[in-house]
Amino acid sequence: MIVSREFFSFMVIVISSIMVAGCTLSPSAPGIPAGNMTVSTTPAPLSVIPLITNLAPVQLSEDCNRTIPSGNGEPFILINPISHHYIGDTITFDGVTSLPAGETISLVIFEAVYHSCPKSQIAIDDSVRHCHSGLRDTVVVSSGNCGIGTWSWEVNTSQHDFVKDQGYFISASGGGDRFVENTSFFTVSGIPKSNITLNLPENDPHENAIRFSGQVNNGNGQNETLHLTISSDSGKQVSCTIPVSHDETGYYWNYSLKKSDIVPYNFLTVNVSSATSPEISIERIFLYNNEPVYYPYDPYGP
Repeated sequence: MIVSREFFSFMVIVISSIMVAGCTLSPSAPGIPAGNMTVSTTPAPLSVIPLITNLAPVQLSEDCNRTIPSGNGEPFILINPISHHYIGDTITFDGVTSLPAGETISLVIFEAVYHSCPKSQIAIDDSVRHCHSGLRDTVVVSSGNCGIGTWSWEVNTSQHDFVKDQGYFISASGGGDRFVENTSFFTVSGIPKSNITLNLPENDPHENAIRFSGQVNNGNGQNETLHLTISSDSGKQVSCTIPVSHDETGYYWNYSLKKSDIVPYNFLTVNVSSATSPEISIERIFLYNNEPVYYPYDPYGP
């Protein structure tokens, strides 16, 4: 019995020691095994995936993508936009083309509205009228930027039967077996550039006056003023400065002259000039019945 009691006491001491040791140990961190660990401060090597970079193309001095029509790579002829022009202007028509340098482009200008010509009128090869088959010419393609050819053609609108306030088509074609064509529309105004017109005078019976009028085009618009001088063969003269007005037809001027200021007279000499540009002027002589001395009457300045 004495041996058994000593053995029992020994077992109690051993068990108590194990329990005390279990309470003093800290639990290991989640995911990290307990015990001594050596943590490396050197980062693990990365596996780098090489990047594929698309380099932007070198920008050209001219945007070739805008020069070349988008689409299927077919041959082409382009006509650059045509600005508004006046009778007497020399128009430069131009454009670009896929046709190679040295190749020929055929050009033709013809009226936009068809009408027949008098039988008595002699056909002219270089007339823009339909009955004369249009104004025709050829030009040679020149080398241009981006490997695109260029072409140009100058036409004087004071020739070739151009008519005021008329619309026209210009057509450009070429390419031989791979035929290509393009057409553009343009207009020509009736008032020559930098000019003054003088219409035939009109009687105003209500005011017992003569009404003078015309149009103006010298780039100054309503900022322009005109000098008007009316002289009679009797020696009387009227001079005044008149403003320029504007309506849907453009810039115009008018003046009513009382007949009592100028009578007696057999004819009148009328002169209208620009205040800012005196060289822009017109002078005409009219009889007492307002008819011009010279026929046919030309309302445009020289």
